[in-house]
Amino acid sequence: MDDAWALTEPAFDVAHAKAYEGLFTLGSGYLHVRGSLEEHLHDAPQNADYMRRPTNTTAEKFPEPKVKWGAFVPGVYGNHPLLNQEMVNLPYFLELTPYVDGEKLDMEASAVEAYRRTLHLDTAALTRSLRWQTRHGAAVAVRFERFISAARPHLCLQRITLESDRDITVELHAGIDTDVRTSGYDHLRDVMLTPLGENGVACNLVTDYGDAAHIVTRIYAGAAERAYVDAGRAARWIIQAPLTAGEPVEIEKRTAVATSQDAEAVNPIALLVESEALSYEALYAEHAAVWRARWEQTDVVIEGDAAAQLKLRAALYHLMRAHPGDSRCAIGPKGYAGDAYRGCYFWDTEIYMLPFFLYTDPARARMLTDFRIHTLPGAQANAARYGYEGAKYPWESDRAGNECCAQWQYADHEVHVTADVVYGMAHYARAAGDAGYLRGPAAPVILEAARYWMQRLNRRAGDQHFSLLGVMGPDEYAPLTNNNSYTNRMVVFALETASEVAAAAHEHEMFKQLAGALPIVGTEDGLVLQCEDFEAFAEPEFDAFWPDRDKPFAAQVSQERLYRTKALKQADVILLMMLFPHEFSAEEIRLAWDYYLPLTTHDSSLSAGVHAVVAARLGLMDEAVQFWQRSLDLDTDVTHGGASEGIHVAAAGLNWQIVVFGFGGVHTAMQADVLTLTPRLPANWTRLAFPFVWKGAPLYVDIRPGAVHIANRGSRPLDVRVGDRAATIPAGDAVTLESRHGSSST
Repeated sequence: MDDAWALTEPAFDVAHAKAYEGLFTLGSGYLHVRGSLEEHLHDAPQNADYMRRPTNTTAEKFPEPKVKWGAFVPGVYGNHPLLNQEMVNLPYFLELTPYVDGEKLDMEASAVEAYRRTLHLDTAALTRSLRWQTRHGAAVAVRFERFISAARPHLCLQRITLESDRDITVELHAGIDTDVRTSGYDHLRDVMLTPLGENGVACNLVTDYGDAAHIVTRIYAGAAERAYVDAGRAARWIIQAPLTAGEPVEIEKRTAVATSQDAEAVNPIALLVESEALSYEALYAEHAAVWRARWEQTDVVIEGDAAAQLKLRAALYHLMRAHPGDSRCAIGPKGYAGDAYRGCYFWDTEIYMLPFFLYTDPARARMLTDFRIHTLPGAQANAARYGYEGAKYPWESDRAGNECCAQWQYADHEVHVTADVVYGMAHYARAAGDAGYLRGPAAPVILEAARYWMQRLNRRAGDQHFSLLGVMGPDEYAPLTNNNSYTNRMVVFALETASEVAAAAHEHEMFKQLAGALPIVGTEDGLVLQCEDFEAFAEPEFDAFWPDRDKPFAAQVSQERLYRTKALKQADVILLMMLFPHEFSAEEIRLAWDYYLPLTTHDSSLSAGVHAVVAARLGLMDEAVQFWQRSLDLDTDVTHGGASEGIHVAAAGLNWQIVVFGFGGVHTAMQADVLTLTPRLPANWTRLAFPFVWKGAPLYVDIRPGAVHIANRGSRPLDVRVGDRAATIPAGDAVTLESRHGSSST
């Protein structure tokens, strides 16, 4: 195994257990399971009840269990008494626990040597090997393997291999445990566990939202003796497996999951029976083939920085894994690797994750934008709840488009999400070359959003322009501001798009007039202001109020102080300039950079990546690389918590944007009609290469210091521009153009 494809846990440390659980999450799109240990730990109950309350999640303090189970199917929800709908943590079905002479394998209590656990990114498989020195003298080599089939997305496969240095009998416990919680709450109702033949357990349940789940697991252990045990909310088979010294024994466990939210009815028992016609190796081979095809479409090659290469591949893996492959859902903000944000859908979809799919797999990008079409009725109902016509997309959306955010300041005022939705649809249409999308399937969303904006705007006495009052922009530490520049620009874009789509002449004209009358506020010297009252906010006094820079600023000051100071949670004006760089001069962007950077806490995982892209475009390569490393480490730095509560999957999308739009210098289809690159490689990089789809044409871009090689794998000629050099690449041909930027450092 090439280390560039292997994330490895070299030794077990309970302090890092949850971080590796999140980082090692497996998934098929349909089904996702955290990287929990098959045998679990002692004294680590998963049924602890606690009540999460509406709060700033950045500063929220979570209970600290040693480990945290998580099995999720996108779109399966429960009702939380305070937090509205949330994705449900389904029963734990990974149990595969060996005992020898009454001693349970336990990573804290057992004598274990030669431990190694690896997530194989190229094949989306998890393996763990160790040598267990039992109390009664036997040395047992144990190997665990598992994957969730990309070819059969409802199916999880596990295998344990045991080999002893003396004749012993291993007792193996394998079953399903339904006594689990989501955010400390029990959503499972009508739970029924029953034996399935002489080797299986069937679980049926209904959530308190009314969704049904059906989980069936079977253990394949040959003729070994076995007994079924019903333990209330858990049920398992106990297998007696004799081991002859030096002879390995393999035991498999296969689990199938189906829910009432499946697009087509699925029989999990039939899935297991069908899988029995194939060996573990054959099932693994078909699964690996799917992942091989995915990597051919997406893999980014970095030469000169092996650590960054591996971390970037981890980000791409989780992006691909977390895509549900179903336009009735989007990608949860924790990548279905944890319940911190309750599996709700944010603007993360359109701004941070969509570009990765737009330029590598447009069909899957279309699923993400179509999700907003499916949830239009929910957005319309949300607008009506505020007394508006049109559509107001929720800050936190469930599968139906209902507002799930329990905090008024976000649900009421972070309205830019409605414009972000339109931006995402337009980005898809331009990037995919699908001109009919906006006037066709997307038109109802675009027009209903514009009708909402018509009522949300105000004209204050004495003003010659309209205003957006009482809004929260991307910076969530400024809750009630007027004319937030990011929000205004996005709304202008949404109204301009609506004017192009509108069939009625009067609506076309109204939308166009409104779009032209909404300001981007700034100072006389060219500084774009975050909002019109930003300069009147108090100074943040970080030295006095932020003593521990390893913890978020919001965790050390009151919300009241946050809301009246210039302390930014994340990029706001800088994000505006990342998305619309062609509308600002280099001097304006640098002025904003110098002004806002000292005020930005980067408490949001979305901040570092945006700053990295903009820094690279400004030629501030040292800063760009520092922010790039910070963003890469969000999930891979297990010593600081990493992915303990789930994957920062929007930041994973930004990691791709940093390397392609930042260092690769690719201009998006929102910024250029012709494929344009202005690359700036970090000083230690000798090569950056990636597949890319431009308006339906598949390409391969290979950047070296001083030169860019582009292969046109499509069926039509393609115009390209690298810096000030232009070329037309015939279908099936390639061109190499000089790149004058090359690599640089400041």
